[in-house]
Amino acid sequence: MNRLLLAFLALAAIALPAAAQPLPPVPLPEPEPETAPSPSPSPAPSPAPSPAPSPAPSPAPSPSPSPIPSKPWSEPPPPPPSPEPEIGLPTVLASPTGRLLPAAIIYSRSSLDTSGGLASDLRVGLGDVAEFGVELTDLVRARESAAAAPHRLAPYLAATFKMGLAEHRLFTGQPALALGFRKSFEHEIDGRATRIAELYLVGTKRLGDSVELHGGGVFWDASIRDADGAGNGAAAEDFLHDHGVRRQLRGFGGLGLRALADAQILVDLYWVPEFCYECTDRQIRLKALLSWGVRYDITRSIKLDSGVRVPDITAADLLDAQIFGQVTFLHRGLRRAVDHLR
Repeated sequence: MNRLLLAFLALAAIALPAAAQPLPPVPLPEPEPETAPSPSPSPAPSPAPSPAPSPAPSPAPSPSPSPIPSKPWSEPPPPPPSPEPEIGLPTVLASPTGRLLPAAIIYSRSSLDTSGGLASDLRVGLGDVAEFGVELTDLVRARESAAAAPHRLAPYLAATFKMGLAEHRLFTGQPALALGFRKSFEHEIDGRATRIAELYLVGTKRLGDSVELHGGGVFWDASIRDADGAGNGAAAEDFLHDHGVRRQLRGFGGLGLRALADAQILVDLYWVPEFCYECTDRQIRLKALLSWGVRYDITRSIKLDSGVRVPDITAADLLDAQIFGQVTFLHRGLRRAVDHLR
């Protein structure tokens, strides 16, 4: 115990003088000198303003390129169909008009009357300036003698050709003009052979939307002969032109009044030859034919005519008058086919 106490005191005596002496200074690292901030650079002087440039001329517009077909070998699109032409009929009731059928329009008319007559007419328009056709007419008549009653020569086959100019074609106000010719084939019956031919010039003028006037002149010729060579008391062959021009030339005319949008009132006067087999002075005479009636437009392509016809107005014989009916068809299929080919 004493030994421990002595050791403790000895240690304390050593430690006290050492604690009283100061500790030697410990060297510290020198601090790094602070760098002075670099002065900010002075702003560069602004350049002198340059003069405003003159406006440059606008470039010329480049032409739009033409469209290039995607398939050069493909066919071009078909042209649009041409408008349907207005069709003026080539006849009033019996007399011709100055109208011509449009190109590739086919006209057909069939008629009958109360005396048993049958007739037909077929034509086609050629290039808007002409038409050609054939017809069977029942208007030609004959009688055995001057005192006998006439009877019809039917069917009487003839060919027709007509050319002309449409209305206003040459100048404003010009009427429609047509020059037509009709010639029959020889018709033989009861031992007699007959032929007819006619040349006519006709004009048609429209007045407003409701009235049409038709007028012209016709030059007829005809012949009659005995097919068996026997004269039977009359000349073996007689020609109308042997009796003078004044017996061949006649005037004719017609009037059309549109009473409704689809109906017309028609009147016309025409001339047809009549043969007399046993007459010794003249065997061929021209007779005035008067017709009046109405035309009803059922459709644009179908027309229906009906009326009264007096074959010889100089005779004043109403018992000889006929009530007739005729239907007209206008076929446009050929024209559409032609337009498709163009």
